Amino acid sequence: MQEKVRLKDLAEKLNISITTVSKALNGHPDISEKRRKEIIEYAASVNYVPNQVAKNFRRQRTNTVGIILSDNAYPYNSRMLHGMEETLAASGYYPIFVDSHQDARRELELIRSLHALNVAGVLLTPSHNGRESCDLLTNFQIPYVLARGYIDPDQDAYVVVDDRMVSYMSVKYLSSYDGNKIFFINSMERLPSAQNRLLGYRQALADYGIKEEEDWVIQNCIGQQGGYEVMKQLLRRHKPPFSVICYSDYVATGMICALQERKIQIPSEVAIMGADNIAILSYVKPRLTTIDLPKKRLGQRAAEMLVEMIEHPSNDAPIDFSKMRYVFQPRLIIRETS
Repeated sequence: MQEKVRLKDLAEKLNISITTVSKALNGHPDISEKRRKEIIEYAASVNYVPNQVAKNFRRQRTNTVGIILSDNAYPYNSRMLHGMEETLAASGYYPIFVDSHQDARRELELIRSLHALNVAGVLLTPSHNGRESCDLLTNFQIPYVLARGYIDPDQDAYVVVDDRMVSYMSVKYLSSYDGNKIFFINSMERLPSAQNRLLGYRQALADYGIKEEEDWVIQNCIGQQGGYEVMKQLLRRHKPPFSVICYSDYVATGMICALQERKIQIPSEVAIMGADNIAILSYVKPRLTTIDLPKKRLGQRAAEMLVEMIEHPSNDAPIDFSKMRYVFQPRLIIRETS
């Protein structure tokens, strides 16, 4: 097996100092373009690979970034993750993916583990108790950006979608349907995104003159099975026609299954709307009406902001987070279920 070529070996072979070799490989202005080219070409010819561990030790940080997601299997997160990874790679950073499973205690443990690995920064989809996580990251002096959710709109750096507008747009679109009975099937009520969507739903009902009834809002519905069970409950208590707004496309697909089993017509008897715009649901029947959320662009923007924070530290001055908050607007996609 060929021994690994060291910086010292390059310097000895070229009869120059280790410092000169290092400066050439790192693009230092002290080295002429001609000399730099000679050194780089020789290093490539002998398959020189930089000692990244030693380099990171000198810099006092690594070129890795921790990404803590609430659920890696959720399609929204997978597209967002793609955007993060792509942007980080373009800037020379390598991601470490971990899953908190929406567990606040596990989230704190993961932050401590990432701190031990000396990560350059963290991208975090916060749990319901995310304030404690942000405080820990601050204490560890780790730059961080919240993605897809925030704890307080006036704190931290974050990139989110306007969740109030997600549900507001849905109510606006469905308000013209017969019956004007619009149910809202929400996610975990402790999540800021779920809280904001409920606010948007109620604001739209008020703006369009629809009086909410006591059982129109159902909280804590998760996934396809959750949607399936909730639709069965709705059909036992309410006679169509009515409309349903779902927190996610996954919940909506479960509801569609329950309706199809009972031969209930979509959308003439029950109209369904999701949110996320999961690609596969634009190819199945009936094609789901949904709210498009810019998942990949959200991940890209969050990663861009984090790289900016890492590479342009504020030194002793506090970070002005007010300039590092970005809110994407959702988009209505009308298909066949409403």
